[in-house]
Amino acid sequence: MVNWKALGLGVIITLTLAYLGKYIPHLDTPIAPIIGGIVSGYMVGGSYKNGIIYGGLSAGIAGFVYTIIVIILNSGIGLATTVSMNIAPMLLNGESGIITASIIILGALISFVTYLIIGLLGGIIGIAIKERNAEKQILRS
Repeated sequence: MVNWKALGLGVIITLTLAYLGKYIPHLDTPIAPIIGGIVSGYMVGGSYKNGIIYGGLSAGIAGFVYTIIVIILNSGIGLATTVSMNIAPMLLNGESGIITASIIILGALISFVTYLIIGLLGGIIGIAIKERNAEKQILRS
């Protein structure tokens, strides 16, 4: 069973911090995926495997989405024009006009993998924090 709340909150936190990283130096990478991974790992609990899966996946999805959003917002109408005027006709003619689309997709995939790896660490940290808090709770009882 997928814990959508932990996954979604991790994605939202990572996206928010990555966006704020445009205005606050050094907040986007690696801080954003680590914090998003920590939150997801902490919320999901359980084993370190859960922390790795949820921390990595939430940060990876956020990295992919963030890259696409940044490309679209920075390119705006220019990207739409490039796609409609250059790529689509060249695809129909069999020419190699896929370079722009390939670069966009490659950038998003690289961002996904980078954020995923960093998010894995955050998920492990989140599980460790939850376990440590559980141990402290047991000792207090």
